[in-house]
Amino acid sequence: MCASELDCGAQASCVAGRCVARGATAAIDSARRLLVEPVDVAYVRPGAGAAGSSIAVLGSRADGGSMILARFSVQLPPESNVLEAYLVLERATDVDADPGSVLLGTARIVDPWDSRTLSWARQPRLEEAGSPVTPAASWAGPLVRLDVRTIVQRWRRRVGDDFGIAVVAEGRSGAGVAFALSPRHRGRFDPVLAPEPPPSPQPLSALEPRPAPASAVAEPRAELVGPRLELYVK
Repeated sequence: MCASELDCGAQASCVAGRCVARGATAAIDSARRLLVEPVDVAYVRPGAGAAGSSIAVLGSRADGGSMILARFSVQLPPESNVLEAYLVLERATDVDADPGSVLLGTARIVDPWDSRTLSWARQPRLEEAGSPVTPAASWAGPLVRLDVRTIVQRWRRRVGDDFGIAVVAEGRSGAGVAFALSPRHRGRFDPVLAPEPPPSPQPLSALEPRPAPASAVAEPRAELVGPRLELYVK
């Protein structure tokens, strides 16, 4: 797993979270890339419920054991080949984080749950799935990709005891790492036609400057930045 080119050394490149030897063709080049939004997301921490959270903090000493839960609705044919599968989290960059890294792991959720009624006292059971642990270093950029291929592969068999993916932190630090769970303005802009200038009260002479025509102006647009699933399937 890699988060940037620095993780792969001089002889490899970071492609979709994996180090690939330079000159080699990544298997995902010939696969379909799917981005899937969750049908339900929750953040649970000791002594608190899950509703109304827009930021999740993992790995802090104050909220030891806190976790993110995400459930997806993905229909994969049994004959499909899941080459890569990642749970993508976006760091909340406007929240202070430790300069070091926090190790993040994933687990299968094996009990039904609903974010509207979930709490620390009423949380579903988890089961280890053997997924790799990923460092969420503050220098690695805003996106963190967690390898969940072993969990997603089970979905092809439509096993009835899979109710999503849980993200947990291994170890503790002072501030931990904060992740965004809801839409917010990210500085992305869409062009919007500006209103026409008011008409001149009298005809303009040839030497008088004319008002500028309507032009596109930039207005911010909210974009979903919560957890999403990135799949490469053949």
